[in-house]
Amino acid sequence: MSMTGLPSYDDGNVFARILRNEIPSKRVHEDEWAIAFHDISPQAPVHILVIPRGPYISLADFSARASDAEIAGFWRAVGAVAREHGLEAKGYRALTNIGSDGGQEVPHFHVHLFGGRPLGRMVPPAVG
Repeated sequence: MSMTGLPSYDDGNVFARILRNEIPSKRVHEDEWAIAFHDISPQAPVHILVIPRGPYISLADFSARASDAEIAGFWRAVGAVAREHGLEAKGYRALTNIGSDGGQEVPHFHVHLFGGRPLGRMVPPAVG
């Protein structure tokens, strides 16, 4: 565990390896702060992952440790990718999973962009 109470960053995770070009990806955006690439198992007609270049585990870790410039640059990249792929006109979903209860599978902060069709409700209404 790190001093923040979060697990230590695993430099061998799949997104760290993609950042180092050890694993191929279909990149659609790349800048100083982030890269974006198509998900290998898309859940919508457009399903793109945007990841920061820095070693951050989750949104909690990113918001606590990243510099103001990294945070601004990353979120600008998310917006740029959405615009570049025509998602603004009809709408899209930006999603980040955090931890096991949130469904996070790769321990590197990332945002999923989904679009290209009506996405419906994200979470069904609570029962009872």
